[in-house]
Amino acid sequence: MKSGSSSLSQTEILAAATSVLCKHAFTEVDNVALAGIDQSSQRLFEDAYSIVAIVAFQTWSDLIHEWVDSQASLVELISEHLSHDEYKSWEGYLVLLTPGLVPTSEQQQIERIRYDTGRVRKLVSTGAQLKEVSDVEEALLPLLPLDEPLEDASSDAVLTRLPELLGGQELSSDSIQTVVDAFLKQESLIESLHKQMDGK
Repeated sequence: MKSGSSSLSQTEILAAATSVLCKHAFTEVDNVALAGIDQSSQRLFEDAYSIVAIVAFQTWSDLIHEWVDSQASLVELISEHLSHDEYKSWEGYLVLLTPGLVPTSEQQQIERIRYDTGRVRKLVSTGAQLKEVSDVEEALLPLLPLDEPLEDASSDAVLTRLPELLGGQELSSDSIQTVVDAFLKQESLIESLHKQMDGK
């Protein structure tokens, strides 16, 4: 157990993240790893359309000093195993987690990492957010499909009219309708859109 307000260890964070992603149709990739990153602190996952690397750091200081290397390793791994025109090559996620607390003076660095989307998208959660196992799922929510029941969504006039309101030259009403239908069925929006684009 960690000292301070966080009660999760690095191992518990990785175990919880693995459980959450596997529960939501991700498969753990165990035959490759991020080069130069301690294998006990990383996990790799994929689904039909994305690659997710989770790296758990012991402390905030470790995260801030090593996240760039983690990102470089993920980009290299994606380049080695996927061709440039595959969807997955554009859907890389680096999840940076630590039970360590961030000093007030360094809070802005979290936002800098999160908004740096130059190579892959980043999710960052620290000891302030990761106090219980359930908090790990919350940290991963941007990667997960909606699973809360939507009350009376099918009768929502705004959703019904959305394709008509937003359709145009840049965004086809068919694509919008696909996203709306997937939302109402609580299916993956990205996956549904890719299937529609492929004509499946």
